[in-house]
Amino acid sequence: MHNESGSHSLPPPLPPAARPAFRLSFQSPLSRLLLIALLLAILMIPSCQISGVISERSQRSAEAVAEVTSKWGGAQTLVAPVLRVPYQLRQTDIDRNGVRTEGLSEVEYAYFLPRTLNITARQQVQQRSRGIFQVPVFSTHIKASGNFAVPSLSELKLLASDAVLDLANAELLIGLSDSRSLQAGASLSIDGKPFILRPAGTSINGLRATIGDVITADKLWEGMRYDISLSVNGSDSLFFAPMAEETHVTLEGNWPHPSFNGDWLPVKRDINEQGFSAEWSVSYLGRNIAQQWRDINPSINNNEIQGKSTQSFGVSLISPVDTYSMAERITKYGLLTLVFTFGVIWLTEVLTGVRLHPIQYGFIGAALCLFALLQLSFAEHFGFNAAFGVSAAAVVSMVTFYSRAALKRTGRALLVGGVLSGLYGYLYMILQAEDYALMGGSLALFAALAAAMWLTRRIDWTRSSDAS
Repeated sequence: MHNESGSHSLPPPLPPAARPAFRLSFQSPLSRLLLIALLLAILMIPSCQISGVISERSQRSAEAVAEVTSKWGGAQTLVAPVLRVPYQLRQTDIDRNGVRTEGLSEVEYAYFLPRTLNITARQQVQQRSRGIFQVPVFSTHIKASGNFAVPSLSELKLLASDAVLDLANAELLIGLSDSRSLQAGASLSIDGKPFILRPAGTSINGLRATIGDVITADKLWEGMRYDISLSVNGSDSLFFAPMAEETHVTLEGNWPHPSFNGDWLPVKRDINEQGFSAEWSVSYLGRNIAQQWRDINPSINNNEIQGKSTQSFGVSLISPVDTYSMAERITKYGLLTLVFTFGVIWLTEVLTGVRLHPIQYGFIGAALCLFALLQLSFAEHFGFNAAFGVSAAAVVSMVTFYSRAALKRTGRALLVGGVLSGLYGYLYMILQAEDYALMGGSLALFAALAAAMWLTRRIDWTRSSDAS
């Protein structure tokens, strides 16, 4: 292009391009924060796989428990004693010719519960092993005594004018959930006279004794006293059904971690390192079954009497620390540990200018994910406390040494290791104080967020690190 003088002129320079208000760069604090969030999502995959391993090990533990209890004895519930008296109702038939014929109905059964039931039981707990799994089982010696009151036969319409009682075949039934675990030496006496206990067969899951030798019509109307002695094996729990108008149970055991369950709690209890003792007093007024009833069925279901679920009370054997539930809770806090640790490293990057590659974040995250697996594998052999300490020390040491190389300074690595140690210490306290776990976790999150907001309050999130 020429001007009038013939001289050449340069085109006017282009205006500088406007700088965008926001530019996404993998070197900017915000973009790296988003990259860390993506990495956290990826690390949830191995965390879920570890949860699957925990579930599998928990199932194997349950199988070991089932194998031991199938041979030793399962949960026990004592339902005793029940007096069963067969009878036949008097019937009068009139034919078409008006001829009256006296006869008897088919055999039915009357059931009577005692007026008082006093039980004293001593439970001895021991550990049985199946592979690496420990199963608490118990042996219990039970003594029961009391008396039967005079039954109200008029209420059942079983007076002599209504029915014929077969007292010679009257039986006393003793129900037990798992009668296979009954030990030798079971005994029964009525008014001081011993009787032979036999398997109840289809009558009830437990024992029975024919007591027709002492239960005459006069005796039935006067009431009678009974004494029972049993030794049973079992596991998981020992319960008693309140089968009398007044039921009193005293139970002692050497297990220091009892859990009192059922429809009634003990009126007195004492728990110490040597074991426990507890007492129950239950009145029939709060019970869902009657003192006496009639039924055409000669058998009794321990779990259901008179069409209603059997009420009971007793003690369950619990472990002070459930290895698998603790491991499952640790995995639930795994994301929190990852977020805290990555947050400290990211803040170190932002404040010092040091940059870590995503793969380095991945290695640190993998080490943190392995903590739950290490803890579980050690806990199965050495217990929760030792396993937690060893696993935490191993992971903290590995992450601290690796951070020394990644963050270029020993002080920065010690900061990461210190925060991680504090996290595991705080996690241990939360796991021990289950009732305060939610509050503790919420406070930790609040404190971490407050610290992050304070430390990053002067950061320009719109600029890249190159421009800084």
